[in-house]
Amino acid sequence: MHALDAAGYVVRSGNAWGEHSSVTGPALQRPAFQQMLQRLRAGDTLVTATLASLGCSLRDVLVTLQRCRALGVRVHCVEVGDDELTAPSSGTMRTLQAIDRLERQARSARMKQSAQEAAERGARLGRKPLLEPDRHEEIRAAIRVGTSVSELARTLRVSRQTIMRIRDGCS
Repeated sequence: MHALDAAGYVVRSGNAWGEHSSVTGPALQRPAFQQMLQRLRAGDTLVTATLASLGCSLRDVLVTLQRCRALGVRVHCVEVGDDELTAPSSGTMRTLQAIDRLERQARSARMKQSAQEAAERGARLGRKPLLEPDRHEEIRAAIRVGTSVSELARTLRVSRQTIMRIRDGCS
């Protein structure tokens, strides 16, 4: 409350809502935050001392701000200045969205690079196969002599789709 007073906000104690917990999960999943959102009405203003109180990550903060905007609630954050974060023209909001896009693009590039390096090392990507490749010819031979796909699936404890993929040469 002191940070809000120091920033020039007048807060009536009956309208104040506090949460004293470490920010470990998404804001919209925290019980105290959910209770506060239920009390807010269109035209209300939510003032917070720090951006971290709106979420545990940049993506979470953006989701929280979008939810507040949908409710018609203005959001101000002392830490980032006088900008109303939920206003369509908010420079801070546009900056946060740009940083989020940058982070997603960087994460995607890192994942692609990692997958490429793993493939170059010969590492297998994806799930471990249910049946070893040396069993595939055995399965195809059983199908050629008339064993049904369903019977093979039951015997080997795999799905029919797995047997059909091996039969059709997709595995």
